[in-house]
Amino acid sequence: MKINYNKLMTSGNGILILGVLWLLFWIGPAYFLFEEDSRWGHNYAIPILFITVGLAYNVNKISCQLTAAIASFLTIPIFLAFWPWDLSTIIAGIFLAVFCVFYLIERKRKTELINPKRRLRSWLKMHLMTFAYLGLVHMPLIFFLVRWNNPEPFLEYLPVEHHVSTSIFNAMLFVLTIFAIMERFVKKIGRFPIPKAGFIWSVLMIVLPILAINILGE
Repeated sequence: MKINYNKLMTSGNGILILGVLWLLFWIGPAYFLFEEDSRWGHNYAIPILFITVGLAYNVNKISCQLTAAIASFLTIPIFLAFWPWDLSTIIAGIFLAVFCVFYLIERKRKTELINPKRRLRSWLKMHLMTFAYLGLVHMPLIFFLVRWNNPEPFLEYLPVEHHVSTSIFNAMLFVLTIFAIMERFVKKIGRFPIPKAGFIWSVLMIVLPILAINILGE
């Protein structure tokens, strides 16, 4: 079977890959940082949210996308340090598990679990993923507008994160969010394919922070 890689190169799949690689990075090479300071454990909860949203992009079911949209807004309490890392990770994991259960149920049904009237159904299918992306982008919003200049109130559960690599990633997430939302309504601007641009941008979000860590040490 021939795989159409162009169809796979989308912002949604970029978010999925970001989440998987982010989680693997903290399970593997960066684990020693978590051992030294457990407040870095939020790096287990957040990528699970990215994975949930990325999976929802590929599942056009209201129940699954609604779960992802709600889960994405967990970025707010997590980055405002409402909860310790372990509780945040458990809650994020529960949402991912609920998503998977809904997906398995939906596969066996002829009609969706959540099946409102046609107009509302169309509206939800059009906008739920937009809400999911807006939930994720609260991460850099809180990072730059709240925690950057005033990290002290959050130090119980979150470390100070003024590293270049972290700042690059958060700044680039603003642009990825724009690409992700745009591709739901506009596929091309001239010869410029929006989905592919979002995917390439998500790859750069992996490459550039890693370069910063290796060159600058942070």
